[in-house]
Amino acid sequence: MARTMSQTTRNDYLEKMRDGYRRYTGKQARSKLITEFCEVTSHERKYAIKLLRGQRGPGCQPPPKKRGVGKTYDEEVIKVLFEIWRHSEQPCGKRLRPMIKDWLPYYERHIGSLTNETRTKVQQISSSQIDRVLAKRKAGVSRRKPRTPKANAAIKALVPVRAESWDAREPGWIEADTVAHCGGNMGESFVWSLTATDIFSGWTEVRPTWNRGKHRVCEAFTEIERQFPFELLGVDTDNGGEFLNYHLHDYLTNREKPVEMTRSRPYRKNDQAHVEQKNDSHVRQLLGYDRLGYEPLVEVIRDLLEAWCVWRNCFTTTFKQIETRREGSRQIRRHEKAPKTPCQRLIDYCRENNDEATAAGLEAWRGLHDPFELKGWIEAKLKQIWDLDSKLTAIEDGNELEKEEVARRAMLTSNLRSAPIGRQECKHHPTRRTKSNLNQAATKTSEAA
Repeated sequence: MARTMSQTTRNDYLEKMRDGYRRYTGKQARSKLITEFCEVTSHERKYAIKLLRGQRGPGCQPPPKKRGVGKTYDEEVIKVLFEIWRHSEQPCGKRLRPMIKDWLPYYERHIGSLTNETRTKVQQISSSQIDRVLAKRKAGVSRRKPRTPKANAAIKALVPVRAESWDAREPGWIEADTVAHCGGNMGESFVWSLTATDIFSGWTEVRPTWNRGKHRVCEAFTEIERQFPFELLGVDTDNGGEFLNYHLHDYLTNREKPVEMTRSRPYRKNDQAHVEQKNDSHVRQLLGYDRLGYEPLVEVIRDLLEAWCVWRNCFTTTFKQIETRREGSRQIRRHEKAPKTPCQRLIDYCRENNDEATAAGLEAWRGLHDPFELKGWIEAKLKQIWDLDSKLTAIEDGNELEKEEVARRAMLTSNLRSAPIGRQECKHHPTRRTKSNLNQAATKTSEAA
């Protein structure tokens, strides 16, 4: 019958049934009316109810006002959150919230001053609300795992396997791993990254190396050790040949205070969960998965990674796992409620152990850096690396001397003259963070004050 009715007839019939629906007050009478209306019009029952109530169809009533309180956070607050979130590598709300207090002064210095009301709202927003506000702007990152080299069986007998979980109560116990920038092709030579992360504080250092030969990897490891603001106590690696060799083994064990060297179980990635996570957040999110197959890129990437590690260790918070237990088949993990930066964890540890000089030195050293300026320098340096890589690719058939000349000219004509390449020249590449240097930084800061 519904197919033979014209639209005018259907509208008249709907108005008649709406009048009856308004007059009928009993549930049974309304139910019979709805059943009859569905049989005549062939509408689905829930849609028929909306038509009879005037919520759909001709002459429908405007939707009721949305109940509840209005928006608490206006566009100005969202803009501040977005800029800090974007410049801090898009952390989750739980990590971003404790970072806001440290980042706000630098935001006002670089982007613009805030009203007292806006500043108060930004500082009071919850981590869940941050996630809701920024949900549409977040994007995932693809993952790819590099191949692991084989090691000599003889050196494996000298390095014990660590199968238990970490229980580091002091800084100095680290995990180390390498990342291949091969672009999916392990053939020939290319750049590798060596990552070392401290279990207690989360302090992470990354340095590049050309190939993964034992001598180059050991040189990169030596440079990383000099950058740690604490004494090295133990190193845990995978079973790759770049770690399990006599060269690195002698470097760690043949010293006045030997460093304990252990290795993970073969094919057990979770044994090195700490450094595997840093391989993604500190290496892949910065340099991606493209192939870096030219040796002149190593020095430029070294400058980039030094500044990147300073920015990560001082201005981005991380969650630290404080407890793990098993209940039946479930693995229960508990993390600290308030995330901290690795630098802040070391400062708190030093003060708990009455090492006020090192704590003051770390605070003074951290105060020398501006996260917005440092991030801008990192982005510009990253662009320089890809431009240099493109130029070297364009002369793929040229000889090595020509490639070196192109690399030298690209570095000289770079638009980064305000931040020259080299640790000693660039203000974002501090000198080695030994205890004496930290004490000097604290002294200079107190004198300036």
